[in-house]
Amino acid sequence: MVVSIIGILAALLLPVLAKGKTQTRRIQCVNNQRQLFLTWMLYAGDHNDAMVPNGHGEPASLDPQQIKLWVAGDTHFFLPAFTNVQMLLDPQFALFGAYLKSASTYRCPEFRSVRGSSDLLDAPRRPEVKIRSYSLNCFMGWVLASDELTGNYKIFQKTSGIGQVSPSGLFLFQDVHPDNICFPAFIVRMPGDEQSFFHYPSSQHDGRGVLTFADGHAQTHRWTDPRTMPPVTGNIIAHWDACPGNADLGWIQERTTCRLTAFQ
Repeated sequence: MVVSIIGILAALLLPVLAKGKTQTRRIQCVNNQRQLFLTWMLYAGDHNDAMVPNGHGEPASLDPQQIKLWVAGDTHFFLPAFTNVQMLLDPQFALFGAYLKSASTYRCPEFRSVRGSSDLLDAPRRPEVKIRSYSLNCFMGWVLASDELTGNYKIFQKTSGIGQVSPSGLFLFQDVHPDNICFPAFIVRMPGDEQSFFHYPSSQHDGRGVLTFADGHAQTHRWTDPRTMPPVTGNIIAHWDACPGNADLGWIQERTTCRLTAFQ
């Protein structure tokens, strides 16, 4: 009888405990992104309001251009960015490295990945545990060729420029799907470009994503289109899968930037 009662109580309590752990990890993800936001603000304060440089590229290719990014990173095939914490913490490679000394801050505690195969372009096997899960809105501090992004949209270079729009309506950092994360920049194809995700948001918070906005507030958003939430397999999710009519993509686009005509 006692054993049966204990079993019943355990069955009742386990979902509650699991939900509590999920909420704790979501809160930690929010706290991580707030630390990234504060670091983003500190950098601008130390650099005459200029946003921290954002984009992609292996350090060896960017050095001749005297470019360093907020953290180092490039394509799926530049493995040090997934495994070497120097790419996050060493100021030689990462501009945030002069401010933020905790590698765990760059990775959501809910971030789950599996080891992938080497099935794409003879890529080496990708790591099971990646050190970074967050990326920065590509229209914030982009320092590479503007034609890599959708044309006729504002690329912000100073934090004061965001005040012309709405800081509370433009995202900075967000969690990325484990099979899709690569660049330090979260690339969004805006209306007028092909209707597809370049980077997929993470949905590992029970179908939700966490984003931090330019006014400092964080938001948990539930995705609604199954196409936004492909399963984690450990293989690379391509950056060119068509996704027409996806309401989640539209939601992100509305919070990414604005048309240049808005400033005319």
